[in-house]
Amino acid sequence: MIPEPLQLHIRRLVPEFHIPLAAMAPFLSTRVVKKETLLLEEGQPCTHIHFVNKGCLYLFYHQDQRKEVIHFALENWWLTDYKTFCDEGTAVYAIAALEDSEITSISRNDYEQLLLRFPLLALYFNKIHERAYGAALFKQKTYATLTKADFYRYFRTTYPAILQRIPDPIFASYMGVSTEELCTIREAFIS
Repeated sequence: MIPEPLQLHIRRLVPEFHIPLAAMAPFLSTRVVKKETLLLEEGQPCTHIHFVNKGCLYLFYHQDQRKEVIHFALENWWLTDYKTFCDEGTAVYAIAALEDSEITSISRNDYEQLLLRFPLLALYFNKIHERAYGAALFKQKTYATLTKADFYRYFRTTYPAILQRIPDPIFASYMGVSTEELCTIREAFIS
């Protein structure tokens, strides 16, 4: 059985997709993961891509014994270490659950089989990857051209619901500031 959020997401992005979704079910694995469950560790083979039905995942790496957060995936987002998923190489990033979450995962082999068996899914995943790449580029530009305070203001006004779900230390890492600096920026924004 394919979870309803994934079914709706596929049909929203590719309305022409009329193949019974039940035919895809053997290629997918859905499970509930607890907060802070590691789905991928740095240095391990990257073999899966994950769809968030409910909850939130985050992508990060370790540097100087700190987590450096670079991306979040909430409901209706896919997440993997795109750098290494394509060849099942050694992961340069880690993925963990930020909240208790329900995810649907596809192995690299099953991903390829799905695309061969259902070519319209290639269009679906192309749209997913275009959006993800565009978002990554936009974040890079805003991060490079805005002050930390302006970046916080942008994020808070654009994604207020998301910001409420992310703990301060994780969001501070995403912004590239200390938790104390984040508190100062937030206080200045509120006042």
